[in-house]
Amino acid sequence: MTSREHIAERALQMFIARGFKSVRMDDIARQLGVSKRVLYDLFGDKEGLLHEAMVCYFEEIRRQQTAISAGAADVLEQLFIVLNDILDRSEQVGRMMNALKRSYPAVHDRLIHEGAARNREELRAMLRKGIDGGLFIDNFHIDLAISALYYSASAVTHHELIPPEGISERKAFMQIISTFFRGIATAEGLQLVDRYRLRYELSEA
Repeated sequence: MTSREHIAERALQMFIARGFKSVRMDDIARQLGVSKRVLYDLFGDKEGLLHEAMVCYFEEIRRQQTAISAGAADVLEQLFIVLNDILDRSEQVGRMMNALKRSYPAVHDRLIHEGAARNREELRAMLRKGIDGGLFIDNFHIDLAISALYYSASAVTHHELIPPEGISERKAFMQIISTFFRGIATAEGLQLVDRYRLRYELSEA
């Protein structure tokens, strides 16, 4: 791990523990035993350091998702595992991002833009893998499909969609994403979609 990465990760711990606004560059320098000049040379300013710290936060989430989905039987199960994990983390991530938006909206907006681009790129690769593996049909517009899934799933994880009475957030989320996958699945893929929907709909956060 480079010194830059180490500083960003230590700063992240401080931001999480004390709040984005409360932690000053002086505090970080003192805690890490470096000069403020080093921090400004490496990151430019507090917003630069905060951005890099949050990038570390999301990279760690991606590493954990890669680890928990490593044993998936196929790309469809991998998608369900990752999406299920996103739902499990939605409260925690949402609180952090809302706090960031209140205090540092420019950093928040940059992370949203970068994260959306990265998520679309990874989802595109997984959908192509599903096509190559015979689980998805090959005659749909991938970028349009990505937008449909991205915004439908986000509506639930961001609490913009209120499920009908009697339907839990998890069940609504799983129904939405499985309906999407059923729309692009081959006959083989359809069987797997139903299997994974039932499995992860009943999973606990």
